[in-house]
Amino acid sequence: MRLNVADVHGEVFTGLVEFVVVPGMLGELGILPGHAPLISILRAGELRITPVEGHPQILFLEGGMVEVQPAVVTVLADNSLRVTDIDPKLSESRIAAAQRAHKDHRGHSEMDFAKAELELQRELAKLGAFERYRAMAQEGKVQYYDWQRPAPQAAPKIHVEALED
Repeated sequence: MRLNVADVHGEVFTGLVEFVVVPGMLGELGILPGHAPLISILRAGELRITPVEGHPQILFLEGGMVEVQPAVVTVLADNSLRVTDIDPKLSESRIAAAQRAHKDHRGHSEMDFAKAELELQRELAKLGAFERYRAMAQEGKVQYYDWQRPAPQAAPKIHVEALED
């Protein structure tokens, strides 16, 4: 099946895959060719790709959505990172800061509490993705995926005369 992954910056991955795992809101969702159609919201977590040829690849998504059709899976991510670009020390410091904000929420709004909770979940997922990648890389079970974003194309032209009033 074909997998298309894009984020706010553009296309991230396009290719044929045997299996893909996305981070659904209620848990991980494994998708094989011929999967029943569905649309789901994604939480922050790992996108694990098993290409038709080559080693598995892991990307980190900061949420988004997925559309599944029997022969095509489309992932629209809020943001994506190569797992190798994750700085574990930075994630650990952000986790500690979010945990402090989470514990000491007196005097803060519910919005501040919710932001701290989201930051905590995102950074825990990021650190987990990094640790899984590192373990798989040591076993030779994962490939470093160095994607290059395509060069930006000229913005599409809108033909005003074709628009209805």
